[in-house]
Amino acid sequence: MIVGVAESEQLRRAYESYFADHIRDRGIDSLASYKLIDHKSELQIGHDKNSFRTIVESAIKGSDIDAVLITHLVSIEEEDVYRPSLDYQPAYGAAYYTTGYYEDLHGYHGYVTTYVQQPGYFTHENTYVLETNLYDVKTEELVWTTRSQTFSPESMDDAIKELTGLIIDDLVSREIIQ
Repeated sequence: MIVGVAESEQLRRAYESYFADHIRDRGIDSLASYKLIDHKSELQIGHDKNSFRTIVESAIKGSDIDAVLITHLVSIEEEDVYRPSLDYQPAYGAAYYTTGYYEDLHGYHGYVTTYVQQPGYFTHENTYVLETNLYDVKTEELVWTTRSQTFSPESMDDAIKELTGLIIDDLVSREIIQ
């Protein structure tokens, strides 16, 4: 069973559905938890481990679910990044200093003036850090864990596709799921 812990039901369903569909493409049976656990029940749990345990146990009781994979957002790391003007392309090496912009005062001045008058810009970048844990239902023990991150995705759909692909590939390559 795939569990995505998210603030919005829409994001949870998108993550769980995409993950479950793509792990099934590898021949592994899977089920999105939202088909068994509604979002209101999940939100009411809060930080109470016993409530979560009760809900998951009742959801998987009588099924052939043998593992639960849970993913949640750990942090969003924000950073402002300076992007220099594309006009400024520094080059290094002895040959460059005798044949390029640095050859004489006029060449250098013209070159520097171009990028100083057309400065770069700042962009705000977000890095999303997620933690994913795989638990064995029978023993209730942690089988596998990972932290993954995506750098300034174009959309949440892109982030979901990128991260689920990496997670599935890792699980398969380590022969944790077959």
